[in-house]
Amino acid sequence: MDGYFPTLTVVTEACVLSGCAVIVRGQPRGGPPPERQINLSNIRAGALARRAIQGQPDTKDTPDEPWAFHAREFMRKKVIGKEVCFTVENKTPQGREYGMVYLAKDTSGENIAESLVAEGLATVRREGIRGNNPDQARLCDLEDQAKSSKKGLWSEGGGSHTIRDLKYTIENPRNFVDSLHQKPVNAIIEHVRDGCMVRALLLPDYYLVTVMLSGVKCPTFKREADGSETPEPFAAEAKFFTESRLLQRDVQIILESCPNQVILGTILHPNGNITELLLKEGFARCVDWSMAVYTQGAEKLRAAERSAKERKVRIWKDYVAPTANLDQKDRQFVAKVMQVVNADAIVVKLNSGECKTIHLSSIRPPRLEGEVRVNACLSLDIPVTKAITESTGCRLSVALFAKC
Repeated sequence: MDGYFPTLTVVTEACVLSGCAVIVRGQPRGGPPPERQINLSNIRAGALARRAIQGQPDTKDTPDEPWAFHAREFMRKKVIGKEVCFTVENKTPQGREYGMVYLAKDTSGENIAESLVAEGLATVRREGIRGNNPDQARLCDLEDQAKSSKKGLWSEGGGSHTIRDLKYTIENPRNFVDSLHQKPVNAIIEHVRDGCMVRALLLPDYYLVTVMLSGVKCPTFKREADGSETPEPFAAEAKFFTESRLLQRDVQIILESCPNQVILGTILHPNGNITELLLKEGFARCVDWSMAVYTQGAEKLRAAERSAKERKVRIWKDYVAPTANLDQKDRQFVAKVMQVVNADAIVVKLNSGECKTIHLSSIRPPRLEGEVRVNACLSLDIPVTKAITESTGCRLSVALFAKC
């Protein structure tokens, strides 16, 4: 990876770890690009809160240091989604790299370290300062000015008001989701687990929640017995697709449901709906069990998936459209309605006396409690279906639409 970045490098993606550390990566070349962590030279910003390591009782949650989150947010709003360049000034034997980050294609742009110090959001490591270095001397001058102006860390009161009350768990997730009444909530995407699952910081109350996108499923990473992860085909690409568009962006999230402690939601961004984009680009497939709660129009998801299938992109590269296996005489017939099973199923009686259960295609109304429906094929729009209905304690309806 060392050969991938020269000493002065222009990058198009960044992820801010703290007020003095950032992960950068260049343009993708046949797949997700490699990452590189740059720690800002000669300055220190406060450490962000850390959650106790699960399974290790001797660890505990640690809160933000004063002004740490403000420093992180200052840098995040400066560099996320922007083209920046960096220089590497020093590399430790352990591989940690220290340098400077600039908001431009060269060093003529804004120096992020200097801006942090000038706002009182970072301190200068004066023990490493050399008097004959004009850049380091400038950092000291900026710090002295911030002190005299009582900015940030140098203000009165100690900065206790800047420490977040982070909430890592929600006692009753379903009640929490219901209390929001499907209204958009401001949030920052803090982590992308895979193409359709993210960790979000809900504002202004600082809830950290895991959200799965409603209505879709992306390829995932399978955890092996040794703890390693094996990506399914296109899992890494789907994750990068979501990361490059949402990671550490300001978004709005509609929390739509919470079945089995899993929070389902839709992420709204000014540049588009990531759920629809994943489907359109062939990184995801529709799933009925969560599409029922999708609030932005399920027909849009079906159309996006259909477009990817037609173009045979990514997960659909080997897709073959199914062919109907119903005889022409069975596709249309006259019958008498004998029973309305639910909003999309009826029992009809043919002239021969035979009874059939007919399911309306391409729709999925709410189900009665305890009712289960298993579809053999969900992608065809055939108006009349063959069906079998059995009763074994609960209602099980199997609809055979066509050859799949």
